[in-house]
Amino acid sequence: RKLNGIGFAWQCRARNDKTGTDTYVSWENRFKQLVAFKEEHGHCKVPQSSGPLGNWVSNRRAEYRKNLLGEKTSLSEDRVRKLNGIGFTWQCSGRSVEAVRSSEAAWEDRFEQLVAYKEEHGHCRVPQGSGPLGNWVNNRRVEYRKN
Repeated sequence: RKLNGIGFAWQCRARNDKTGTDTYVSWENRFKQLVAFKEEHGHCKVPQSSGPLGNWVSNRRAEYRKNLLGEKTSLSEDRVRKLNGIGFTWQCSGRSVEAVRSSEAAWEDRFEQLVAYKEEHGHCRVPQGSGPLGNWVNNRRVEYRKN
């Protein structure tokens, strides 16, 4: 992966001081939360603004779009079957393949900014609050942890 090629630090998350465990929730636990959401609301269209479950659902859709474009992702056929089994809605935003390709170009632009940042600072630990590049770097780490 391109980020690995420039020495990107994936492990910048905090650990629980009492248990020493990571603070994120496993795929299976998020899936169970989605099942409970569907039982309560009758659908799987969790708003992204609703918090961690909404972000997780949005990321599953993004992984599915990558699969459609022939890119390697961590969304296995088994997980797709599980999500299909509960009536998961894969396309809520109406994003087309062309829109996905446009976002890929934006990804490449941000990656080039990260390369320049590393050249200047000697590392890839861009502070999250430092603007668009910091947000982009944080989002890459979040995606990595969820997969």
